[in-house]
Amino acid sequence: MATGAGKTRATLATYHRWLCEDQGMPVLLLDEAHRLVIRDGNTRTAAAFRQLASIPQPLAPPKMIALPFQPRRLRVLNDDELYAKWMTQAEEWEHTGRDQRRTESTTVHRVRNPLVRRAVLKRSKGRCENPRCMNPEPVGYTDNGDPILEVDHVVEHAQGGRDHGSNTIALCPNCHALKTRGRDRHELGAFLQEVAQRLHQDPSARNR
Repeated sequence: MATGAGKTRATLATYHRWLCEDQGMPVLLLDEAHRLVIRDGNTRTAAAFRQLASIPQPLAPPKMIALPFQPRRLRVLNDDELYAKWMTQAEEWEHTGRDQRRTESTTVHRVRNPLVRRAVLKRSKGRCENPRCMNPEPVGYTDNGDPILEVDHVVEHAQGGRDHGSNTIALCPNCHALKTRGRDRHELGAFLQEVAQRLHQDPSARNR
């Protein structure tokens, strides 16, 4: 004859089967039954199950009906429509005040030698040093009368590249952008590395 925990388990199973099979109740969670039995005591198992039976049971999930496939035709927005859409979103951004948010950033970089920049600008004679440049003449001048050129490290200074004329080249803003984020930047970087070394070593190459 079962006693103690065995008797309680047998009583639980019997009453659980009576609720489900004879009374038509949905299957109850045994974990919840055990919790109520422990709380109320093993001698009040039937009362615990009656309390469980009074708990509203979840409704049966709705039947899923398969709908026929209906392809949607998406219209591609033209450039003017995209511009209008994005400007509307930008105005909403301003309206919600998100354009007034601030963020802090901290950058750490190696200190550049100003003499190298000055020497490379002198070497360039005010023109872009990329032989493939479509417009080697200066695109403009600063307030001081200096040509607008970017003195850039071919092998990035932050990645250990030398701060030296053999690794530095003067580029117009367009060529600088192509070297930095252009699709062919890796091939262009390797090409400009050879150009920088040649311009540094051969003075005659500078008189092109």
